[in-house]
Amino acid sequence: MKKFKALIVDDEMHGCENLRALLNTHCSEIEIVGVANSVSQARACILSLEPNIVFLDILMPVHNGFDLLDHFPERKFAVIFVSASVDFGIQAVKAGVLDYLLKPINIKELQLAVGKIKLHFDKETDESQTGTNEITRIALAHSNGFSIEEISNIIRLQADDNYTRVFTATGKQYLISRPLIDFERKLPPGKFVRTHKSFMINMQYLKDYSNEDGGIAVLSDGFKVPVSKRKNSTFLDSLRKFSLMLRS
Repeated sequence: MKKFKALIVDDEMHGCENLRALLNTHCSEIEIVGVANSVSQARACILSLEPNIVFLDILMPVHNGFDLLDHFPERKFAVIFVSASVDFGIQAVKAGVLDYLLKPINIKELQLAVGKIKLHFDKETDESQTGTNEITRIALAHSNGFSIEEISNIIRLQADDNYTRVFTATGKQYLISRPLIDFERKLPPGKFVRTHKSFMINMQYLKDYSNEDGGIAVLSDGFKVPVSKRKNSTFLDSLRKFSLMLRS
């Protein structure tokens, strides 16, 4: 198992120790290499320890978490905010953080956030090899705040009246108070395809397709998505980009 070096930054010692205990117990892929109680300490630790991930408190005396990130405009490490406040969502998105955990920390939420670390670095590797630099993350607002997800981590989206359910590769689901058409306008065309008035899929998770019952797309998680007659030609056009076996 690949290990990711982690630095914990929090001015409250019990906050550091609580997060350390949770990571040691529930997230074996994380190796804690340091703890810092201020921005100045954290900056020195980042330079000397070169962590892959920084678990960063926002509200600290003298300087805050955003001040620390200002010292590293070109970051080689990912950041997960750990805060008792939900007031910094927009700033967090602009700062390019990987995720945002609320205190007290929920173990499942922590594990899902850690799961994004591998996806993040795998994506960076792919981009460095292909030379692409497109937008790769999306902020999903929900009733308790928001979550930041890798766009490539989204398997499918499903309309639910004026809401949209978002399903991810880590098993997490979101109910977003936006219609599916809003996601169709924002997500990369060709990669995300509207197969039905109620469904949109990420083509990278397509495993099988059958023209029975009008058209059924089977995704990597086993879910079967209908492909309507109106969307069939668009779906097949997108599918041809992934295969040399389909004839025009």
